[in-house]
Amino acid sequence: MNPIVAVSIGFVVALVGTILAYIYIIPEKKRESLPKFFQFVADVFNFKQLLLESILKALYVFNTISVIAIGFFMLFSGTSSYSFYSHSYGFKSLAGYGLLLMIFGPIVIRLTYEALMMFVILVKNTMDINKKLNTCHKEPAVQPAETAQPVAEVYEPHYVFCTQCGTKYDEKQGGCPNQCEKNAKN
Repeated sequence: MNPIVAVSIGFVVALVGTILAYIYIIPEKKRESLPKFFQFVADVFNFKQLLLESILKALYVFNTISVIAIGFFMLFSGTSSYSFYSHSYGFKSLAGYGLLLMIFGPIVIRLTYEALMMFVILVKNTMDINKKLNTCHKEPAVQPAETAQPVAEVYEPHYVFCTQCGTKYDEKQGGCPNQCEKNAKN
């Protein structure tokens, strides 16, 4: 098959798969009705879980064990050489390098992976904080009222000043408390 045809077919399959995933797998409202495997796929596509953390842990263990194993086998290895001028063979042991690799290799690997994991843990903690904040700030469900109570009208006073004495009073409650209007009529 021509490589251009293979790339074109792969691109079309990826495009169709993406459209189907966005319709049937990725929406949150459809997650619960999916089988377990597709729920896992939906969580991966929605970044509910960070796969990078698991991958980094596995790589850390692999690299640490490999550095120790390589250093151990270097203890018993070396390189042989032939000197053209002296017509003699020589052997150079790699035991010192193996010992250094076994001691400092795991330390360097640990520091490197701790630096990488700091960013992953930072993102993970931020996601946890966002989840907690979203659950705290959701509006409580409105409880239906058992018996509807009529709402009392709010009384708002309408203050005016007496034209004769200047006293402030509520016009809805009556006239001037100093009885200025009655005194003026008499």
